[in-house]
Amino acid sequence: MKRTLLAGWPDLCIALTAYDPNKAQQEYGLESSDWLIDLRRIKLAKAKALKGLYIICEGLWILYSMLWLIISRIGLHLPVPRFKKKTIQLYLRSNVVVLPGGHLFTNLNSFITNLAHFYGLFFAVGLKKRCMIYAETIGPFFGIWGPISFLLTRFLLKKVDAVSVRDKNSLQYCRGLKNVYLTAECVFGLETDRSLAEHLPDVVRMESDGRLRVGATIHHIFYRRFFSHAQYVALMAAIFDRIIADFDAEILVIPMEDSCHGGGDRPIIREMIGAMKEAQHIHVLEGDHDCILTSSVLARMDIFIGTKTHSIVYGLKSSVPTISISYHDKANEFMEMFGMLDHAINLKELTVEALLGIFRKVVQNRAQIADIQQKALNRIRHDALENNKLLMALFE
Repeated sequence: MKRTLLAGWPDLCIALTAYDPNKAQQEYGLESSDWLIDLRRIKLAKAKALKGLYIICEGLWILYSMLWLIISRIGLHLPVPRFKKKTIQLYLRSNVVVLPGGHLFTNLNSFITNLAHFYGLFFAVGLKKRCMIYAETIGPFFGIWGPISFLLTRFLLKKVDAVSVRDKNSLQYCRGLKNVYLTAECVFGLETDRSLAEHLPDVVRMESDGRLRVGATIHHIFYRRFFSHAQYVALMAAIFDRIIADFDAEILVIPMEDSCHGGGDRPIIREMIGAMKEAQHIHVLEGDHDCILTSSVLARMDIFIGTKTHSIVYGLKSSVPTISISYHDKANEFMEMFGMLDHAINLKELTVEALLGIFRKVVQNRAQIADIQQKALNRIRHDALENNKLLMALFE
């Protein structure tokens, strides 16, 4: 998002509120502060008493900040707590406030995560800032918190100035609204630089051994909707074993979560490797890497198998023949946009033979598939850049 915006509007000043502002500032080179509701310190607190204290603090802050908003309407400003001051300053300085996609409004996330996303934009609406929900996937809503999450989402959809969604399925939650536009995932607007990853040890090792290079991501959470932990570990281990044995492959599993949260997706990846017979031919990408470098690593694979949505996006836009293990319809829709829906399988239907059948077909038609993906990208990139045009129109 940042790169494509600044390519078209180099004088634009961008600042962030982020889950981890220090990482965001380092990764993006932009002024950054905490989210308005600071989930990070709640999630990282190891002691239950400390976690409870942080939850109470953030709850009190929500109440106080709502009072702050009401008082500000008459031109007065109450004092702001020191630990929220920078965040509030960023809001006050902004002309437009943007909530960028992914997949933020859904009960696939916890309710407290949905509340944090909602309140950050609700606060901007209360300040009478121009606001946009940018390249988002919306829904599904289910379970005990589903109706509440949906009502909060609909409230924001009605109040913001513009909404762009990256998949058709999201439009069902936007019925009756005139400020909603179907675009595409914004990452499709940015070209991939394969050279960035050429010196990484894991990549160098794979490229030197002459075997078929296969990249993969897994999902350490959403498999629970369809499999037990043991079933998922055994299934993926069996799939990886067959790919290595049948296709003389070397597999690089690419973590998509920061390691600070109990290792992210790495612990379950290591369990899968521990259950394999061909473990000498599978490795885990070392280190926490930003999205640019991660996509560069992925672009150097011969074939990619993705479960995490953004990894599927990286594969498609890098013209690497991509197989999707889809836990949500958004992944299938991205694959369909590139003419690759036949190379997608729903996670709940995943079996060794079903995945191997798709993999075999992809291996046999690698060059043709890469060419189709590249041609589709030329069209889809235009739709992705429409997000920026919608955003910049709010400054007029």
